[in-house]
Amino acid sequence: MNTSENRYAMSPLHLYFVLYVSFVGAGLMNFQHNMLRGAANDGWISILAAAAIIGLIIKMMFVLLGRQSPDRSSLVHINRRYWGSYLGAFINWMFILYFIMGALVTFQTYVHIIQLWVLPTQNAWMLGLVILILIYYCVSGGIRSVAGICLWGTLFILIFVFPQTFMVASYLHPRNLLPVLDHDAGALWVSTRQMLHEFIGCGILLVIYPYVKSPERSVKWAYSALFTATAVYLVFFVLAYMFFSPGQMKEHLWPTLSLISIIELPLIQRMEYLALSLWLLKMLSIIALSLWASCRCMKLQSAIRPSLGLKAMILLFVTMLFVVKDTVMLEKLTAWYDLTGEMLILMYVPLLFLVSLIRRSDRDRPRQGEPLHSGKGEGV
Repeated sequence: MNTSENRYAMSPLHLYFVLYVSFVGAGLMNFQHNMLRGAANDGWISILAAAAIIGLIIKMMFVLLGRQSPDRSSLVHINRRYWGSYLGAFINWMFILYFIMGALVTFQTYVHIIQLWVLPTQNAWMLGLVILILIYYCVSGGIRSVAGICLWGTLFILIFVFPQTFMVASYLHPRNLLPVLDHDAGALWVSTRQMLHEFIGCGILLVIYPYVKSPERSVKWAYSALFTATAVYLVFFVLAYMFFSPGQMKEHLWPTLSLISIIELPLIQRMEYLALSLWLLKMLSIIALSLWASCRCMKLQSAIRPSLGLKAMILLFVTMLFVVKDTVMLEKLTAWYDLTGEMLILMYVPLLFLVSLIRRSDRDRPRQGEPLHSGKGEGV
């Protein structure tokens, strides 16, 4: 058991919900459209390739974390141990900004979608304030509260949205997926890289690992989350490409929502309204998880009180509601987040893994003292 107090620890099963939420985000609504710039109807290959790469990254993370002493197995401690006080601190702040940016992108994307599909005349700041109040309440409860909202964020899509999408089966045209293997390696890589952006939320494992009871038993749940997320992406990809022709796909910026909108149920005329309303739980879980991770890292790195850090980030989000006003600015913000994720998760984590193999395991050496703030206690 690690140094986190027992009342804050989670069972290995909780890691399934936390990682699933980090894998499946707002990108599920439009990743099919983005595939047109690469593999198009062969995008299912890119989904499987991206999942395989992320599976390897997760394996590296578990080996890296497993080589640390239980009381120093968080991302902040690892960076300070391997790179020293100054460079390690710089890298830690890069991760903090990365987590904040991920939460901001998800928040801005959801507000943007609600404005486009549900409330086109509603001011963004009014809707954003309501969501931010919910986020503040959730993150203030600590890791157990965040894990709880992740549970509901997972169940919502797997129970209330995912099964209903098969109701469009009579409208599907399997020939839209042909010809198979019609794209070169370059096009497949473009789509694989795009899909890797959907999975790079797995970096949250580096922060939440110390809170998992019996971490060695959590590996199967991490891969179960990856398998489930891959299956969800594959299903929504195949359904969208069998429903829309290539020409129609170019005109639908949000294929998943367009697909859901044709579903008809008794007493429900606009299924996408219901889906987007329930999707709020999913977005809350992603944003809360990222903000909690950034607050936790700030507390360990610089002894910044989580309550103070959270309030500062909420203020930042309110400010950004008035700065990010159109799709172009949102796409630029998303591009910066994706590029940062590539550097930190796809490039830096393998480097850190190799360094950990060269260096002596922290479990085997005597403790030299705690250079960082312990951060015990988790109330934000």
